[in-house]
Amino acid sequence: MFIMIALIFCSETGMAHGVLYNNNDPVVKTKKTVKDVPMRLTRKFKRDAARLALRLEANREDLRYQNIIIPKSNVENIYEVLTSIYLNNETAQSISKCNVHTFPNPSIDHLVIIFDREIEWAEPLLDGISETDSDEFNALLEEYDLIIEKHVQWDDENDAITLRSREPLNMSALSNEFYNIEGVKSIDLGIPKIGGNDINIKRIEEGWEVQYILRFGSYISGKGKAHIWTYNAMDNGNVHFVNESGDPVPQWMRCHFTPVPLAQGGVIQG
Repeated sequence: MFIMIALIFCSETGMAHGVLYNNNDPVVKTKKTVKDVPMRLTRKFKRDAARLALRLEANREDLRYQNIIIPKSNVENIYEVLTSIYLNNETAQSISKCNVHTFPNPSIDHLVIIFDREIEWAEPLLDGISETDSDEFNALLEEYDLIIEKHVQWDDENDAITLRSREPLNMSALSNEFYNIEGVKSIDLGIPKIGGNDINIKRIEEGWEVQYILRFGSYISGKGKAHIWTYNAMDNGNVHFVNESGDPVPQWMRCHFTPVPLAQGGVIQG
């Protein structure tokens, strides 16, 4: 089968179109942009991109010793890859209906600080006020745009507060800053111990390989299963569907998958 994709620019509307030639039968498809990504998914994709960018950084050095701010250029590059796959492949759009996003490791938006209940700077917290009397603590809240989301009793001697960031951050590195404050006993980054859906990414020649992993079954009992979709997103904008692997997706799953529009290994103009 001869498959070729051309790009046509319509001078009257200023809109680009992708034309798929399949057996010499052209089908015109509108070339989509990031503006076509639903708002409900935009934030999720950006969080996925931030977490994937951190994972790549973790391959070269422990995240605790890196910058708290995640490099924006890295996040934006990965965000473009994720949106390109979503916009140019119907199966990828169906995958999103199954809530296949990055597993929450590493932490990018919250941490739990366990501290001595008797420490002086915690008095406002004990009075039900989401503030502290520590200049050092408050400076970190302001610098990294953090909010005290919750305050609870942890045990007989300690309390805990949950801090949440408005933008994705390297929480492993941020935790080091709070460890320097008197009265802080430990910090929990809230990484789940049981596996879940995930996205993996790695650099390949002139592009990226992206895997979407849908997990189902009981991982507690050791009967967990997974289905994987693999794509190559090239630097020139093309998206290649590579293959599917793993366990069959069960019928009871709420999401519904549509066939990949091109044959396995086909190319989609991004």
